[in-house]
This record gives sequence, C-alpha cells and structure tokens, in this order.
Amino acid sequence: MRSKWHTAYELVRYTGYSFFNYDRNNGTIWLKNPKESSIMCLNDFYLTEEEMNHTSDSLFDSRDMISKHAGFNVNTIHCIHMAESIVRKKRKENGLKIVHRGIADMKQIIRNPFFKMDMEYKKARDDGYYQRRLMGPHPFEKYMIKFTPMTYLLISINLVIFLFNFVAVRFFDSYILTNGLALSHFNVVAGDYYRLLTSSFLHVTIDHFLFNIFALYILGKFTESLYGKFHLLIAYCLTGILSSLFSMMFVIEGISLGASGAVYGLLGIIIVHLLIHGRINAKLLIQIAVIFIVVSVFSQLFANINHFAHIGGLLSGVLLGIIYNPRRFNSKWFFGAFAALIVLSVISYFVMISKDSSQPFDDMALEHIEKGEYEEALNIVNEALRSGNDTATTYHALGILSAHAGDYEQAEKYHDKSYQINPENEQAAKYQLIQLRKQREYDEMGEVLSHLDTQNIKDEGLKLLVKEHSNE
Repeated sequence: MRSKWHTAYELVRYTGYSFFNYDRNNGTIWLKNPKESSIMCLNDFYLTEEEMNHTSDSLFDSRDMISKHAGFNVNTIHCIHMAESIVRKKRKENGLKIVHRGIADMKQIIRNPFFKMDMEYKKARDDGYYQRRLMGPHPFEKYMIKFTPMTYLLISINLVIFLFNFVAVRFFDSYILTNGLALSHFNVVAGDYYRLLTSSFLHVTIDHFLFNIFALYILGKFTESLYGKFHLLIAYCLTGILSSLFSMMFVIEGISLGASGAVYGLLGIIIVHLLIHGRINAKLLIQIAVIFIVVSVFSQLFANINHFAHIGGLLSGVLLGIIYNPRRFNSKWFFGAFAALIVLSVISYFVMISKDSSQPFDDMALEHIEKGEYEEALNIVNEALRSGNDTATTYHALGILSAHAGDYEQAEKYHDKSYQINPENEQAAKYQLIQLRKQREYDEMGEVLSHLDTQNIKDEGLKLLVKEHSNE
C-alpha cells in the first residue's frame, strides 16, 4: 500500500490542495484548498468511532486558529484515515462541516483517473523525497508538482507543428508551413490576421523549439496552478496575439515566429502575482533577472528573433496579471489595466496598417540573388508561386534568374509581367526605365515615372534614374 507521504504528494499534484502543515506528534499531514475553503487531514492509522468524535470536538474548538494559519475561513475539514471497510461520517456545527472518511486503500481518496493510475502503477520513492518536495520553502516548488493538463496540451500542439515543419524543411525542402503560419507584416496587413496567433506555435530549429518549450513548461505550470487551465489558455493566446501585434509597429520586413512572446506574457503575469503577494525577495529577484539574461543571450543564437514581441508580451502579461487579480487591486487598477490592453491593441493595429512592407518571399529571393545563390533564390520563388504569394517582385526575380540561365526572351516576359502587375513597384519600374534609357525612349520613360511617387522612392538606383531623366 502507498504511504501517506506519497498519497499527499499525488493529491497535491491532481487537486487544488497544497501542503499546509505536518503534525509530528500524531503524524498527520495537513493539506489546504483555498478555493474550496477546505482542509484535509491525512492519516495512515485506524480510528474508532469514539476517536472520530473526539477529533471532531477538537477541530470545532480549534476552527479559528486553523483558519488563521490557513489564511482563509475554513468551511470544511476532511479527515482521512484507514479502515477495514469504507466509513463515512459527517458532522456540522456553526457553519463548519467535518467529514470523516475511512478507506481501505489510499487510492480511494479521489476519483481522478490519473491519480489512481499513479497510485497503482507508479514506482514509489522513499518518503523523504515526497516530504522534501511537499515541504520545500521555495514558492516555485509547489507549483512544479502540480499536474497541469493545459500546459501539456500547449506543449503538445507546439511539438506536433514543429515536427511537421521540421520534416517538411529537412526532408522535402518545403517552407510552405513556415511561410503559411509565420508572422509577417505584409501578410497580416493583407488580411492574414490568424498569423498573429499561429506564429506563437511555430518553430524551425531544434534549439529554438527546446528553449521556448522549456520556458513554457516552467511558466505554464506556474500560471495554470495559480489561475487554472482556461486562464492559462487565454493568457497564452492573448499575450501571443498582442506581442505579435505590438511588434508589427516596428518590424515590417521578413518573418518572425516562436512562442517567446507568449512566454514573456506568462512571465509578466507571474511577476505581478509575486509582487502583490509579497513573495519577491533578493533570491527571487536574482532568479527572475537570470531568466531575462538567459532569454536574451540565447535569443542571439536564433534567427528572426523579434525582441519587440518580447516587450509586447511582457507588457500585456503585466496588464493581464492585474486583471487576473481583481480582489488584490481596486477598481481603478482593474479597469485601467483592461483599458490599457485595448488601447495598446488599437494603437498597435493602426500603426501597423499605416506602414508599407514587402512580401517576405521576395526579400529572401532578392537577398540570395545578390549573394549569387541562384538555386536557393529559385526555390524560394517557386515556393511563392506554389503558395499563391507571388507579387510583381516575384516575377522581377524570375526575370533576373531567367537572364542568368541565358533565357533572355523568357526573362523579358517575366519583367513585362512584373510591370503589368504593379507599375508602382520600384524594382519593376527600374528595369523598365533602364531598358527604355538604353533605347533612348525618353517619352516612354516619363510614362513609367508618372506611376511613381518620385519624392518618396527608396531604391537608390531608381532615384538616380529619376534624377538623370529630370536633367535631360
């Protein structure tokens, strides 16, 4: 039969109870559940009916003292002890209910199937291990014990998407999942708002995935243990979305991905919790600082790290931490945090849509072309065509690649199509101007320039062509 320490440990894992006290005089383990205003006394010895009555009298007399030490008004006390057959006896006085339960086996305490499986099949450790885990003074320790299904679900979703993407990239040289789910300013502004969330579940490299999942495991368990599984789900999704939206005010080129924005959001919630419960001390401050330093240092090892998403995640996490603790803050703080979240979202959105950006496929293809990596550029262009993300710049890149391959007739067709798709595209317009300049067709050059905002041209080569034409 399992020991009472092992039983207490599994109870803390699978229920809302946490360790409260250990009475060394009679060997009773006390657990408390603030949400249910209840206490559980766990024993591994037998009680007669007379002893149960005596225990009840003693508990009724000690109610105020027990409530004071527990930190809440105790309404129910469950007294668990051993018995040859199931025994259940209730008694209620002055709003306090005491329930005596005699059980033949510790796994009968609760009906949770995971609890029963662990009690039945899990290899037991010595009592000292369970005692140390339950009585550990560190605030993180008791939350690491908890069974947190939503944390495991979020990790599983990240894992499944990572594996599919990893296989697609490594074995099929396909980035269709990456480019379909990753965060990019161009695609979000075009209407792919789902990317604000899906990018928080997407990773490419193994080290990036492991680092983010390790952080999610720790911070997710802490948040879920404190606020519940649905609060964790809301926190992960909301801070993931807001961190992405916030970053789009500053990062408009390329793509970004990873769970770190949402992870920083969970960190913000935890910091608020520790502050309002007075659990911040020098040791804990050092540990939090170490988390920030480690995240920052490791972030430098990965490509496409969006530090603005980290800032946005932390800000939204702090605000959500205030909203998650309405009883600890007055109404001004609560509604102020709620309003700040809305304002942050609105400002981020309108700043985001006010900026222009280019298709990430095009940027990557042109970068490879500049480096002379023509095969890599062609793969990316083909990916853009397959996924329906082709633009005028895509066909401009195809024109360059065709010319490099010696097919000048096809190259000309691609460049013409590029210009037809978007006469305002600087790359397409520059090519047309160069060809017309060679042929000294200055009137036609003026027609091309009429489609451009010549005062706000970004391409230096195009600027020079405009200046030369104006002097002719």
